[in-house]
Amino acid sequence: MNIDDTIQLALQHFRAEQYQEAKRLLHRVYEQAPEYIIPQIYLAQLAVLEGTGHTWIERLEALLREKPYLHESYHILGLCYQQSRLLPQASHAFHQALGAFLSQSFVSTAAYPQSIKKASAFDRPQAESLLWSTLAELKRQGIYAFATAGTLLGLERTGQLLDNDKDMDIGVDWLQLPSVIEALKKLGWQEVLGSYGLINPRCFIHLASGITMDVCGYGTELPSGETISGLWMDQIPFDWNRITYFPPIQLNAKMSPAGEIWHLTAPDAFLAALYGEHWRIPDPYFDTIVSAANLRHFSWLALCYGYSRLYGEWNKGNTQKALNILSTLRRHKADDPLLAGIEKHLQPTQKDQPPIQKSQPRRVLALGYFDLFHQGHLNYLNYAKQQGDVLVVGVAPDAFGKQSKGYAPVMSEQDRMAILSALSIVDEVHLVGAPMSQTDAAAQWIASLNINAVICGDEWQGSERWNALSQRLEKDQIAVLYAPRTADISTTDLKNYILKTLNETHAK
Repeated sequence: MNIDDTIQLALQHFRAEQYQEAKRLLHRVYEQAPEYIIPQIYLAQLAVLEGTGHTWIERLEALLREKPYLHESYHILGLCYQQSRLLPQASHAFHQALGAFLSQSFVSTAAYPQSIKKASAFDRPQAESLLWSTLAELKRQGIYAFATAGTLLGLERTGQLLDNDKDMDIGVDWLQLPSVIEALKKLGWQEVLGSYGLINPRCFIHLASGITMDVCGYGTELPSGETISGLWMDQIPFDWNRITYFPPIQLNAKMSPAGEIWHLTAPDAFLAALYGEHWRIPDPYFDTIVSAANLRHFSWLALCYGYSRLYGEWNKGNTQKALNILSTLRRHKADDPLLAGIEKHLQPTQKDQPPIQKSQPRRVLALGYFDLFHQGHLNYLNYAKQQGDVLVVGVAPDAFGKQSKGYAPVMSEQDRMAILSALSIVDEVHLVGAPMSQTDAAAQWIASLNINAVICGDEWQGSERWNALSQRLEKDQIAVLYAPRTADISTTDLKNYILKTLNETHAK
């Protein structure tokens, strides 16, 4: 058998998930002809599956120094970095994969691996029966386990699991996770490939049925006291993780076909936090990992998933899903020329599709730092709410203050967002994606939120910055309205009063 035939046979084994035989054949080719690229890419992919991706980092780096146009190699190098917890390097490699793929978008990549996660067998009625029996048994053992994420979405939206689902999702108390893992093992579940390097969620397969399940831990963030979950790795700074925020978890007992289980007391609020206020409307292109509504900051791990999944969907020809992921990345990376180039490249392929109409109801955007929240802020937000139906608040990040004023706000961006999120008049809270002085980037970020009108303080009316932005927003049919200023109060006044009081106290 010649080398080309051996490679083709190895790829057949790979696609059939017969990984050991594929590895044996690919190693044979690699030893005989180390100049062949495809065996190296697949062997590195197999190393990632085995949890040994770090062993291929140097070889992939050397390959890319010689052949810097191999987008597949950049992507798999990113997976190796990510598995090794080198998330900044992984993010950079995934970004380079996108750049190389854009420059060679005419090249077919069908011969290369697409995904490291196995597709699971998912028979909906069987999965529902397994879900109820598993939740009921965990409750009997004193474990707080409940349906979450896509599983909860299906149950609340249609009364059954989603037909297009790939696995089940249950939530548990983070502190009970070790007990949950032991209980699941006794119930016939086995952890899948070390949960792909994550400590949350943990991924299991039911040995008898082949159905897979993600077990998501929910904990309390200190010192904010908020409920958090997400995709977490160990041995990295915690804020590098992909962290999602939820309303307080409250459970009540309810009956299922298998017996009594725990269920969220307020599932609507939970789903709105994760999927947005229109969670009842099916969206086949929504990517929960990248575009979750309660993902407050785009951390290193979130960025890795964003770039990697954009590359994967684009590579597979799923243009609309790629564009949806891209829109999220553009909100967080508004100044990235590569993402702008990809958007320009992908959008012409959508010519035959009807334009996406702005959703009803009317969405208005209020902007600010909202530092040391006071009555003036509240009056401004009340005015903004009166101009539409959905009030979206854009909070300027700490970094903007450092850049424009030389110092950060007194309150962190997380604290300022938490206060605004607690207000009943506020429907959504986002970090501002670009300074308003960067006209095009700011306009793109605002348009990405599907905004109908921006509400600005009247002290900015007539300014060069807002004149330019208003003219730019007109192209997207977005109005700019100016809210009256509340007299005799401002954050600056509060800071000065606090400093004066402190100085007087020390003088005494």
